[in-house]
Amino acid sequence: MYTQSEFPTQVAPGLHLPNGETALVYGDPAYFLGTGVIGAFRNHWHLEMTEDERRFNRHMARQRMSVEWEFGKAVMQWGFMGHKSNFKVGLSPVGAYYAVCILLSNVHTCYWGSATGVKFHCNPPTIHEYLHF
Repeated sequence: MYTQSEFPTQVAPGLHLPNGETALVYGDPAYFLGTGVIGAFRNHWHLEMTEDERRFNRHMARQRMSVEWEFGKAVMQWGFMGHKSNFKVGLSPVGAYYAVCILLSNVHTCYWGSATGVKFHCNPPTIHEYLHF
């Protein structure tokens, strides 16, 4: 899936910030760690993680949870998204269903906010900003 997403060729090269630094995408253990993707630190062989590595892991776990809230919001608002039996890859346009549900969830967030916005002390864009009217 990682390779099919074209992330390595289409997204990763564009992760260079104006200040010359390279942005990285943080993936959980289920994702392939490749170009532009990092994951949590782990104990290797006989080496224990440093306190900085443990602190980084704790910090990133909290951020990842807030992302999961948004997936949970989409499943809560669009209940059929949570029923795996509704989806037959190759027989149903699963990707299109998901994209529409996320779009509509984002529109909902523009009007009513989200737990993630509260956590990070940021307001959602207006509907006009989000839809580029």
